[in-house]
Amino acid sequence: MKPTLYLWGALAGGALVAGGWWLYERHTVPPAGRAVWPAVATYPLFDLEGQPVRVDSLKGKVVLLAFVYTRCTSVCPRLQARMRDLLLQVSPHTPLVALSISLDPERDTPQQVKPYLTSYAVPGHRWLFWRPLSQKWAFDMAETVFGIAAARLDSTDILHTDALFLIDCEGRLRGTYTSYDENLLPHTQKLLRLCGTD
Repeated sequence: MKPTLYLWGALAGGALVAGGWWLYERHTVPPAGRAVWPAVATYPLFDLEGQPVRVDSLKGKVVLLAFVYTRCTSVCPRLQARMRDLLLQVSPHTPLVALSISLDPERDTPQQVKPYLTSYAVPGHRWLFWRPLSQKWAFDMAETVFGIAAARLDSTDILHTDALFLIDCEGRLRGTYTSYDENLLPHTQKLLRLCGTD
């Protein structure tokens, strides 16, 4: 009788540990916010080949997103470098996608963007660069969908926020981070482990 009791006790203990880990994984990342892709899809967006993009191509992916522009010499290099550093710490076999959205689509031509992306690229990882139809659309998306301000300072410089957005594989916003936020990596790793298990 005692061995049977011990066995059941061990099984119950294992179930509690597993259940505790399951809850830990879900409650140590920011709670799921609003779904962002339906709102993003209302804006005309194009890839580097000039083809319209479909946001549903990101279904099932954890997405790390930033608004940047290639001529930027202040915040953007820091944002892009942080995205690159994070990709370097995550296996290329995970469903993680980096996405940069241009705040200066008229100047961010494919000829400008391709070498720019190459300088940050991480082998094996997918990094997209989307260009809104116009700067007006880009600014409006940044503010309306993601809650950050962007404004042209002069003919070349754009004022915008140091912000990285983490979106889960269901398309829900999970968090907004500065390029210095140390929580970004562990939160990304946990979302990747949870992806597809909700």
